[in-house]
Amino acid sequence: MALARRSCRGSYGAAARGFTLLELLAVVAIVGVLSAIAYPLYRGYVEDAAQAQALADLRACALAMEAHFTVGFTYAGADTAGVCPAASPPDGTPRYAITVEDLSATTYTLRATPIGEDCASDATICIELNQRGTQTLR
Repeated sequence: MALARRSCRGSYGAAARGFTLLELLAVVAIVGVLSAIAYPLYRGYVEDAAQAQALADLRACALAMEAHFTVGFTYAGADTAGVCPAASPPDGTPRYAITVEDLSATTYTLRATPIGEDCASDATICIELNQRGTQTLR
């Protein structure tokens, strides 16, 4: 009588397939390293886009202030609520609060402050724009 030979084949007759635990751990480690690099870069791009949008909104507000100045030669009395958005971006989730500071007959300062943060902190980037067109990041 001949002994039956056992093979590495499964019960279905096909060769056993799959990934070893070591291969799965290697893939998880690679994905972890890539995400650890990519996520901070992504957050930086999101912050840069929010700052650019806030600056664009400040410039649009400054344009409206200058249009008001050409009519009466004064910035005082400008309808800032009607032309300046209260938050940036105006649509979607607001990231910056836009305020008009130091409004007088000859001067104004527009400020974009990150919502929930204070400009006094060194980690916070606030954007200011005045009647001369001087832009300040602090």
